[in-house]
Amino acid sequence: MDARVEQIAELELANYAAAAAIAAVTPGVDVVLRDDVVLSRSTVLPTLDANHACLVRTAAERTDGLITEVADFFLGTGAHAAIYVSPACTPSDLHDRLLRRGFGRREEDEAWMVLEGVHEIDLPSPYPGIAVKPVTEHVVQLFAEVFLSAFDMPTAVAPLMATVLGPSMALSTVRHYLAWEQERAIGTCSLVRHGGFGILGSVAVVRDRRRSGTATNLVVHALTEALERGVDTVMLQTVADTPLERLLRISGFRTVFTRSCYILEDDISG
Repeated sequence: MDARVEQIAELELANYAAAAAIAAVTPGVDVVLRDDVVLSRSTVLPTLDANHACLVRTAAERTDGLITEVADFFLGTGAHAAIYVSPACTPSDLHDRLLRRGFGRREEDEAWMVLEGVHEIDLPSPYPGIAVKPVTEHVVQLFAEVFLSAFDMPTAVAPLMATVLGPSMALSTVRHYLAWEQERAIGTCSLVRHGGFGILGSVAVVRDRRRSGTATNLVVHALTEALERGVDTVMLQTVADTPLERLLRISGFRTVFTRSCYILEDDISG
């Protein structure tokens, strides 16, 4: 395994090891870390982010059996069978094997980006008028409502999302943030730590307050706290080849790799 592939595998494993710690205290959520595959499943949230497999690393003669096992794992709970394929996956023809087995490739790829040497970076000053505060158990549903609203998703599921987030609030490695403009919550951000890694996510700003500096304030606040806790490499995932990815590059992030998602279009046993 060359150095680049080793780094990709390290980043993916760190991300899912952090998720596994959260899953351990969250009912209905499982993250299974195996040498040949990583499985993420949620019986509470039926989203692709929460239900997929990745880091398939197996011998060619075992690949088809593993694909069937993964499909059965998800289809048994009524979820779509989805497998993310990165350059760390083996065998090298995994893409073709998935297509032959009835999986379709999503149009959008996922970019994994890192900001290294955070302690050496001069973080920008926050924009005035926008405060960032940690989320407590009293406002976790508000966090969910703002996040869903920012992505034009139905806020009716906010209580369910809050129920999923609630148990992880007690973990020292998990921090959620809300951005406030006076008395109005207008943005969200999360940071999960695993060793020297910080995983940045849930960065969202309500539509009418975008380009206000809110996202900058959220990220600067999260990075400042990450530094205080010994994090020196921050990673995030975003849609590849978008203005946001280009903006993140300008801001110092580097795209390490992209990975593709394959979703089973029909029951694999049919």
